[in-house]
Amino acid sequence: MRRINIPIPLISDLVDGFPKGGVIVIAGVPGVGKSVFINQTIINCLNREDYIVFYIAVDTPIEEFLEFIREKGVDVNSILGNRLYIVNGFIVELRSLSRSRIYPIVNPMKPLETLDVLYELLSKTRDKENILIIDSINEFLMRNDPGLAIDFIKGLKLICKKTNSTCIASLHLGIQGLEQLYSSIEYLVDGYIEVGFDKKLEELGIPLRRLRVRKMRNTSHELQWIPFTITREGKIEIVDIKKIISTIRANLAELKSLGME
Repeated sequence: MRRINIPIPLISDLVDGFPKGGVIVIAGVPGVGKSVFINQTIINCLNREDYIVFYIAVDTPIEEFLEFIREKGVDVNSILGNRLYIVNGFIVELRSLSRSRIYPIVNPMKPLETLDVLYELLSKTRDKENILIIDSINEFLMRNDPGLAIDFIKGLKLICKKTNSTCIASLHLGIQGLEQLYSSIEYLVDGYIEVGFDKKLEELGIPLRRLRVRKMRNTSHELQWIPFTITREGKIEIVDIKKIISTIRANLAELKSLGME
């Protein structure tokens, strides 16, 4: 399997490229920062001429997405329809309430029809690197029976391979009833990055985010947890764990001096 370099913040530094034509999932509980990785990857790709981004809006209204990338300095009018393609999976029935009806519409309750739309779009471009972004795939899991949800993931793998496109999708963990599907998805996809909070530090009142690459097919990668933080500007930065340990020790020493250990 060939590899492709995709500018995913922090994660790109932990792997020796990504499987080209594969499906990569960034999974974690709500609020841990998955969408920050997705959004920053989109901006990074749009700022380079050699990528075409296909964005499937499922969790976010299209107008909100466009406002975000404009705020990041992207000239939407100059790239829409040539380096940025948008598919509306957020509003299905209430089309009259959204200007996004000018974009192709997919219904998460009809995953196989969604695959047909994606295949047609991805087949149009061959001269650049196709990056398919789905934020998130949970709607396709929750609104269909497990067998159809698995067929959607398999179909996604197939069309990515046939069109030489690479998919990056987010997955919300912690939803009751989807545990078995989570395991099946991790097995099927080509790459699986887990994002979460350090449980031990969380017990001490320190919400430290961390990630690890659990799987990256035919690609060498780091295995350990990597602590990170999200700045006010939305940037993802590695955290110096030694500084955190020093802070914890200082806090414990202060509590001990006050007789509160």
